[in-house]
Amino acid sequence: MGASRAAKPRWMDAVQQGVLARTPVAARRIRYLGAAGVAFADACLGRNPRCDVVLEAGNASPVEALAADDLAGLLILPDAASLLAATEVVTTAMPAGTTDPNGLLNALVNHGFEVRHLQPLDPQTPDPKTYGYFDDIRRELTSAWAAGGLPAPTTEPVIVVATRLGGPASMQLAMFSFVPLMMDIRTRLPAAALRSEPGLLTQHVRPPGRLEPAARDTPKVVIIQRPAPPKSIEGWKQSIRDWVRDGWVSVVEFDDHPTLAAMTGGREMVEADWVRFSAVHAVQTSTPLLEGLFRELNPETRSFSNAVFRLEPFPENLPKRVFYGAIQRGDHAVEMARSLGPAIARFPGVEFVVVGDRAVFDAIPTSRKRYFDLVSYEEYLRLMGGCSILLSPIEDNEFNAAKSDAKFLDAASRGVLTIASRAVYGGVIRHGENGLIAERTEDWARLLADALADDVARREMARVAWTYVRDQRMFADQVRERLAWYRDLWERREELNAAVLARL
Repeated sequence: MGASRAAKPRWMDAVQQGVLARTPVAARRIRYLGAAGVAFADACLGRNPRCDVVLEAGNASPVEALAADDLAGLLILPDAASLLAATEVVTTAMPAGTTDPNGLLNALVNHGFEVRHLQPLDPQTPDPKTYGYFDDIRRELTSAWAAGGLPAPTTEPVIVVATRLGGPASMQLAMFSFVPLMMDIRTRLPAAALRSEPGLLTQHVRPPGRLEPAARDTPKVVIIQRPAPPKSIEGWKQSIRDWVRDGWVSVVEFDDHPTLAAMTGGREMVEADWVRFSAVHAVQTSTPLLEGLFRELNPETRSFSNAVFRLEPFPENLPKRVFYGAIQRGDHAVEMARSLGPAIARFPGVEFVVVGDRAVFDAIPTSRKRYFDLVSYEEYLRLMGGCSILLSPIEDNEFNAAKSDAKFLDAASRGVLTIASRAVYGGVIRHGENGLIAERTEDWARLLADALADDVARREMARVAWTYVRDQRMFADQVRERLAWYRDLWERREELNAAVLARL
């Protein structure tokens, strides 16, 4: 695995980033033809370490996807025919000012491809308040092209995705994210990765959204992320009936214990809390415990564990800095913070970085600490990646037991050692091999001091954790598993329609 280093640039312009975004994340072998060189290859490897990226044009060996900066430049290559014959997917672009876009697209068709997506380049400075929302269904230009062609010359760059003729029918995937804040790994990041599959036409939108009209026999699935309990149970049921009538398969995405979610919101559980899971076609969640809970309400429940979307190269020398990032961990986490005095006395120069929990920050007995309020997921990972140790305490109770090991994955992907509670993390951390488990409050200071004292052992445990993420917990390995499940739900829609209507 890896990439040729023949091309040296390590940055990508907006068009190259647009081509990358639509190049299949799950592809195991990609040929890239363009000016970004190593930057494009490194980005592919960061999101899928199993990927092999070929940067030479003269080798027409088979690849799964061919990505090129410019469709016109691709088509005039002397070996264009052999390069196109050696791939299943083409992702490329037509820059603004292209004088004959329809001729270029027709040439691609003549090489045996079906144009799946034609979309204007995404805005390069998206509003951070949009939480990664996008709507490829509304922006799709293939119907306009088929009906009479694209206007020429083009007024803005257009991203082109094409596949070999004869592939499965495109599926529409709509995701309504009700709680996107701090839920990036269950909302915008999966949506963006799934978007890269050429067989999906995807939208990730702010609810309440409307589903785009589509023929009833068009494959289509709507994912409703973390909806609040409906104010009107009958209104919810009627919406599901309407979707059944229009041919949509509905899936609720929920990655927390509903009772804990209600407690966090300061309210009691009501009947509507449970209707969310029974009165849909299917449920997707993040842990085996939640899968078992929701399956009692809806037999069509599937668990997809949380995963890493970008794996950074393993860092050999991280500073002796300690990271804590969480909200509402309560007295248990504060008690852990207060207990760190002996480790701080032994290593008084160590700095602490805390994100989100002011009570924990205040409880750490040192002045060498920095506090950050809620930040973006990327900034959270950047701050974590500037530390060598993550502390992740969590109280052991039936509701917290349903939480996932996401913080361990975040830390491992940056080469950071995790010290954590057995609750949640006991299933993934092997004490002394890929992390450390604090069984009692007094263990935190001792384990922290030991980790700070032994640089070699700390790095080795972090490297084992990093390797585990690379080999077993990358989202790239889930993309097609999720897509296969969505297609299976659609293929069984009549059976699922009967089941959900019976539950209604």
